Amino acid sequence: MFSGNGDLSCKEAARLSRMAEARRLGGLWFGETVVRDATILAAVAAINTKEIGIGTSIINVFTRSPGQLAMLAGTLNELSGGRFTLGLGTSTAAIVEGWHGQHYSSPAKRVEEVIALLRNYFSGERFSFSGENYSPSAARLKGLPGPAIALAALNDAMVRKAAILADQVILNLSNLERVRQVREMIDTEARKTGRINGPKLSMMLYAYVLGDDEQGLMAAKDLFTFYSSAPAYRKLFSRLGYKREAEQMERLWSQRDRSAIPSVISRAMIDDLMVVGGISDLRQRVRQFEENGVDEVMIAPCPTSRFVENADLVIREV
Repeated sequence: MFSGNGDLSCKEAARLSRMAEARRLGGLWFGETVVRDATILAAVAAINTKEIGIGTSIINVFTRSPGQLAMLAGTLNELSGGRFTLGLGTSTAAIVEGWHGQHYSSPAKRVEEVIALLRNYFSGERFSFSGENYSPSAARLKGLPGPAIALAALNDAMVRKAAILADQVILNLSNLERVRQVREMIDTEARKTGRINGPKLSMMLYAYVLGDDEQGLMAAKDLFTFYSSAPAYRKLFSRLGYKREAEQMERLWSQRDRSAIPSVISRAMIDDLMVVGGISDLRQRVRQFEENGVDEVMIAPCPTSRFVENADLVIREV
């Protein structure tokens, strides 16, 4: 999984995609924040590969209309020969409002409406829909079969919603205990709703595999600093057992003292929620997640230092 914060040019995306397929990895996922368009990078990957899965992890439900999401997903699924998965999420107010200048409200309801609309578009039938956020009339998407839909989930409510609505649930910055909780929630919701095969559980695992050194630790702290700008992630860190760190992050953000945030991020938090070290450390953590209920680990080379070099090593050696 290539983070949307990493400096991954289209040329490098093509090269790494070819390498990943040659190494027989299971899939390539592209994130999106404020750098490059994930769907274009996914298209680059699709035309440079033949078999490997392609997905977005994630693009948000606020800055593209449901109709636009349906068209881009259908087009990428067609381009890839049915290998595409549309990974969606709510993103954060900092991105949606601060960067895009759009109103961030009722994220859970918006996700629910967007997925309902996507299923309607992908049916190929004409339909109308009246919702709180969207009300298309006599809409239809002709001739483009829809892909699988994945949904990112941070809190319990979104996990349960994703277990009902999506084909795949994506976690980020979670530990083994959290994975076990989510696996149980997904299985419980599947039983309640009568789904024979519940959604897959995927885990985005950030990794710096160029050594357990000061540069790796600073890369990890820079990554957590970026995520800590969002209240939703500070709440996540607190729920995962890092209440002290989350409270200090909140205090420093309120004081506009971003430069001090790395100093409050503990090594224990880093080691619990990502990997800093070598390939053997990464392999061990992947096995642990798989043994605790994760169906698919998305290895995310840490985007905050030596990104392409890190990605190269992950693909070549993992």
